[in-house]
Formats: sequence, structure tokens, C-alpha cells
Amino acid sequence: MGHYCIWFVTPDDSVMRRAEVVINGVIHCHQVLEEIEAQLAVDCGLTQVMIVDWKRFETPEQAGKLAHAA
Repeated sequence: MGHYCIWFVTPDDSVMRRAEVVINGVIHCHQVLEEIEAQLAVDCGLTQVMIVDWKRFETPEQAGKLAHAA
């Protein structure tokens, strides 16, 4: 499971908004971003959203493994 923080705007409002999403796998192509945009729009009651940035959350055990390997 991939945990992400997604920043997005809507066509009629340039105020950047943020959402936390969980997906199976990782964001690896535009199709995944389009699917996330479509679901965000439905969940937020909007006609359309446009993702402008995203950041993957690290789980505590992942952070520990990375620190240990370094």
C-alpha cells in the first residue's frame, strides 16, 4: 500500500488543497494520477481536480531500514 499526500487545484479555484490517499502500489504513471484525480473529485463533490504535486509518506519501519542502511 502506498500512502501519499496529494496537492491539487480545481479549474475554477486556484487555491491549493491537500488530501491524503492510500493506493495499492505506487504512483508510477499518468494513468494512476488520472485515476486518483477522478476519485478525489468524486470524494470531494467536485467536477474535476488537477494534481499539482504529491509526496509519499514513509512508514516508521521503512524509515528505520533506510537509516540503518546508510
